[in-house]
Amino acid sequence: MSQSAETETHFWIAVVDDNEPVCRSLSLLLRSKGYGVTAFANGLAFLEREQAQVFNCILIDFKMSHHDGFALLQELRAGGDDTPAIMITGWQSPDLLRQALQAGFEDLIYKPMLDDTLLAAIDRVLLV
Repeated sequence: MSQSAETETHFWIAVVDDNEPVCRSLSLLLRSKGYGVTAFANGLAFLEREQAQVFNCILIDFKMSHHDGFALLQELRAGGDDTPAIMITGWQSPDLLRQALQAGFEDLIYKPMLDDTLLAAIDRVLLV
């Protein structure tokens, strides 16, 4: 991304997923829509980031090594981080949406996801 595009970015999205192709494709999609994006290979990498790095929304995979999505969100909330989070997952479960919302996620998006579905969820969270 060019320097001028970076300065025009108003919202920053964190993508936390241990599937590198998913991180790459989501990063490309979000950047093409004008979002700043930083991808993290797992929850631990996200927790160890520079604290100066602030995000407007976090996309968190459900099943990851080290920290699953619920554990990561719980740790973030316990530390006072109230950044809106959307769970993304390839796991199909009838209770997962209810569990995600009760845990504090703003939404749940199933993989493979439609670009418009994900972007609409992000827009709702960011109130764009």
